[in-house]
Amino acid sequence: MGTPPRPEAGPPGIIFRPATAADQPVINAIIREAGINPMSLNWPNFWLAVDAASGVVAGTGQIKAHGDGSRELASIATRPAYRGRGIAQAMIRRLIARHTAATRDPLYLTCVSSMGTFYEPFGFRAIPLDEMPPYFRHIKRFVNLLHRFAGGDATLLVMRRDPD
Repeated sequence: MGTPPRPEAGPPGIIFRPATAADQPVINAIIREAGINPMSLNWPNFWLAVDAASGVVAGTGQIKAHGDGSRELASIATRPAYRGRGIAQAMIRRLIARHTAATRDPLYLTCVSSMGTFYEPFGFRAIPLDEMPPYFRHIKRFVNLLHRFAGGDATLLVMRRDPD
């Protein structure tokens, strides 16, 4: 068994550390507060952005594995009081770096279509249905169907980042 990851410096006043079992309630709360996908919030997959002075968890992020072998950048959320400090961008960069250090497989994400341009500078690009792994094809069809029935105009965007 290897040495557990150490906390890492983030934007000023923020450190990044792996989540622990004790963090599960705060992970759930931040994701609920952000209004994003509350499924598969398993603390071992998470890294947290923590206010170094107060110890308050300011943000979350994870890479989760799916049954088809694909991996997803997910649960990127920053508490309102900490937004605008570059925490989400720093979290994304760290998670991408950890992923690329471990594998040469592509990394996927899902977001509402209006958020696609946010992820493009990190190397993600929108992909068509025929390029999606089975998990993402199923989710895209299901979510877009729900949006149509609900009368919304938002659509789910699936994006992929290929290894450098």
